Amino acid sequence: MNLNNPRLSYILMTSLVFVCAFEYIFTKSILEFAPTITIIWLKYIVGFVTVICVKIIRGGRLPFIARDIPVFFLLGLLGEALYYIGGLYSLSYIPIALLTVIIAMSPVLSVVFDRFIYKRRVRFQTIIGVGVSLFGICLVAGVDTGMLANGRIFGYLLAIVPVICANLYNVVAIKLTPRYNTFDMAIYVIGATLIMCTPYGLSHLPPPDALNATFILTIVFLGSGVAGFGVFVYVNSLKVLGATTSLMFSNFVPVVSVIFSWLLLNETVLPLQLVGGAIALIGCAAVIWYKGKTEIFNKPMENHTLT
Repeated sequence: MNLNNPRLSYILMTSLVFVCAFEYIFTKSILEFAPTITIIWLKYIVGFVTVICVKIIRGGRLPFIARDIPVFFLLGLLGEALYYIGGLYSLSYIPIALLTVIIAMSPVLSVVFDRFIYKRRVRFQTIIGVGVSLFGICLVAGVDTGMLANGRIFGYLLAIVPVICANLYNVVAIKLTPRYNTFDMAIYVIGATLIMCTPYGLSHLPPPDALNATFILTIVFLGSGVAGFGVFVYVNSLKVLGATTSLMFSNFVPVVSVIFSWLLLNETVLPLQLVGGAIALIGCAAVIWYKGKTEIFNKPMENHTLT
């Protein structure tokens, strides 16, 4: 399997959008039985077992560089712990619609990183596409100008944490990709996250009567899909497609989540939200297509297989 094939990365990231959209729906059904960090811990247990089993079946060595241990823990801290803590605690101070919009600003910060950290030229088409996508997300979330006053400053500060963490995660992860293949790197990131969440998870176990079929199947889905498949696909996308393009896929998630919430949970969806979803999809697709055309398909890809 040629993991450096951009077209394959686009397919995998599109699949991950649907997996992450279902994550919100499924997690909502078990939040009453366990704290968020405990759910993260449980799903990473399943995710770690999944990737280790695949590694054993496939065989091959597992290269490891001791000096990278703190880096993998930093990725786990940025990618899960701080990301979710900032987002979830911000909901005590701001509406969820505002949080959705603020998190959708992740590609905006990525463009800033491209310009000032990586010293890359940021094309006008990319800026317009990111802006259109953000506007569409605002409509999907149902944000109006009056809602902006409903938030408290501390809530906004907490909500910006996931945006910063996502971009710092990309900066750190990209530096490791030359030293590890995608699968091995996913194993180490998942393992580091699991270790960090274990003390809290063990001290906040769900009650025995919560361990019904729905709870267990949800954790299995979150672990194998979001934690196992998700980390692997996203790390590979960072290597092949770059940070901004990878983050643009995250703006598809709220749109798909709204659609599935309407179809599966009978939640109300307003016509303006559907229009916003279409605008967001167009903006995201335009950036992904344009950056792929100008930066991916015009450069030679080295042959890299899953080893």
